[in-house]
Amino acid sequence: MNHLEGHIFAGFLQEPRPVHPFLALVVSGGHTALYLCPEPLRYRLIGQTRDDAAGEAFDKVAKLLGLGYPGGPVIERTAQAGDPRAIPFPVAQISDGAPDFSFSGLKTAVSLFVRRQQPLTAALTADICAGFQATVVKMLVRKTLRAAARLGVHRILLTGGVAANRALRQALGAECQERGWELLVPPPRLCTDNAAMIAAAGHARLLAGERADLALNAAAHLPLA
Repeated sequence: MNHLEGHIFAGFLQEPRPVHPFLALVVSGGHTALYLCPEPLRYRLIGQTRDDAAGEAFDKVAKLLGLGYPGGPVIERTAQAGDPRAIPFPVAQISDGAPDFSFSGLKTAVSLFVRRQQPLTAALTADICAGFQATVVKMLVRKTLRAAARLGVHRILLTGGVAANRALRQALGAECQERGWELLVPPPRLCTDNAAMIAAAGHARLLAGERADLALNAAAHLPLA
């Protein structure tokens, strides 16, 4: 089973289920990618991160601030006390216009800001978290909406560990509602890695007649498309 396909199948473990075609934003600690899903078990890679995954950036910024691991939940909690507009962190621009993501520049900007502001107060730490989270959300939402509009697909699935982030869910949900588009998001317990999503993907492959013999081995970088 492909781990990313498992994340996409997390959307099929609730009602309503995704209807093809749809655009899947898979955003986690190890991956940030957009996949067009034109029909069952078929995927087309539309865009992906060129450096850090969004979840990885959350983890690294949390470590930089001494907030612990995993970074996503603790940054989200800390950001609630902060002002997302207090610190204007840069939004990455891909020079060739590809629908890809980049988070290394944002991570560096946070690192440089923290270095200049030592020692950090609790209020400033909250503002850093709020500004960082808002910038990540802005990049994810902007790229997803642009890709969906270009492809003419108005049904979006948000999935992966970072999809548990309430700010991301709310921002993408508000934009889709404004456009009259459909947004599907699994409950938080199905966004993070879980056995149910892998079982769902495996069941679909089994029904499609796929089998593997005992020579099957793990492949750490198996592409989905």
